[in-house]
Order: sequence, then structure tokens, then C-alpha cells
Amino acid sequence: MVNTVKGYAAHEKETLTAVMESIIRRQIAFFNGDIEVLEPMKLKDIADEINVDISTVSRSTRRKYVDSPFGIFELKSFFTTTVEIGDGLVVSNRKVKKSLKELIENEDKKNPITDEKILALMKDRGFPLARRTIAKYRKQLNIPVARLRRII
Repeated sequence: MVNTVKGYAAHEKETLTAVMESIIRRQIAFFNGDIEVLEPMKLKDIADEINVDISTVSRSTRRKYVDSPFGIFELKSFFTTTVEIGDGLVVSNRKVKKSLKELIENEDKKNPITDEKILALMKDRGFPLARRTIAKYRKQLNIPVARLRRII
């Protein structure tokens, strides 16, 4: 018989604990209250740190949540893709999306900015992106194209 702790086998609980501790170490700003900030982090980063296979980290974070003072978050949400901003520097795509969202929220609603203009403004903010990346992130944020954002 397998020893279980709250519905998980002991080794599963140990793995989940190791994964969560590693996430906390890598996402310090988030767990200190700045929930808009996530450092770039991949499943592989955690797997390498705790010496397990990537699939083990993936399985152990699937449909698992952490209850924090700032709300309940799915463990998968702490893994972000990265955007290279030049000279080998990378940032979380969440940071880029936040900047994009701010641009659009502050636009003149009578004359909304196009993806081409957003591209130039994002480059000015230090995020050299492709136009298709702007469109992709805009869609992920459920923000329509400029002509549909226009308020007459």
C-alpha cells in the first residue's frame, strides 16, 4: 500500500513541495506582493533545479493551485515565455503584454492606435517586437483591432 498524504502519495507530495519551493524562489517579487511581475521561467528551469524530468514538473503543476494572500493562482500560470529585448536580455511576455495593454488603455478612443503605431511605441519602450507578435498579444488580451476600438 502506498503511503498517502491528503490524497497524494508521499513521493508526489515531496515533488510538488519541491516544485512550489522552487517557484517561490524564482518569483520573489510576485510572492512579495507585486503580482504583475513574473520573472521568465520555464518548466525546464524547475526540472533542472530539483533534478527531475520536465514531464514530472508538468504533471505536478497540472490542475494544481496555490492560495496566496493575493488570490488563488494555477501553478502553470507562473511559467512564462520570454521575449528577447536585445543584447541577450529577456523579459517575461507578461511584462510586454502589460505594457501593450497600458498603451491601448491610454489611447485616444476617437483615434485609436494601429498595430503599426503600437509597434513603434513598444520599440520606444524597449520591446522590439514583430507586428504579428503585437497582433497575437492583442488577441490574447481580447483587445480588438483599432477600427473596432474607435468611439465616435
